[in-house]
Amino acid sequence: MNIKIALSGIFAVVILASTSLSAAAETEMEEALNNGAKQLTADEIAEHFVGKTGTWVSSSGDKKIAIHYSEDNVLTGELLGGDWSGTGYYGVTNVDSICVSWSPGDKGRLRCLDVLVIDGVVTKFNAADGSLNGFYEKFEDGNTL
Repeated sequence: MNIKIALSGIFAVVILASTSLSAAAETEMEEALNNGAKQLTADEIAEHFVGKTGTWVSSSGDKKIAIHYSEDNVLTGELLGGDWSGTGYYGVTNVDSICVSWSPGDKGRLRCLDVLVIDGVVTKFNAADGSLNGFYEKFEDGNTL
C-alpha cells in the first residue's frame, strides 16, 4: 500500500471523528445562536435589566422568580407562588454578560450568564458551560416587588 494514500485515509478518519465530536458537543447556547438567536451586547443587557423587574422562568419551567435589578447593582427576588425571597448583587460585564450573586447561597461568588434574544424572548445561558438557565416572561420599569 502506498504510504501517502494510507496517511491521507487516516487524516480523513481523524477529521470525520473530530467533526462528529464537535457537533455532538454543541452547547444549548451554540445551538440557539446557530438557529438565529441574537447575543446581546453589554449596553443592550443594561437596557433590558438595569432599573427593571423581570419575571424569570427556570429552564425546567418549575420556578418563576420576580427579580429587581436596581440601578445600584442590588438584586432583590421573590419566588412567585412560593416562600423564598432573596437579595444579592449583579454587574453587567464589558464582555457582554451579566453576573449575579445571591446571598447567602452563592457565598459571594459571581455566576456569569450570557443573554440572548430568541424569537423576541430574553433568555439566559450559563457562561461556564453554555447550558440554558432560563428566560424572562416580561420586564417592567422600576421595582414592582
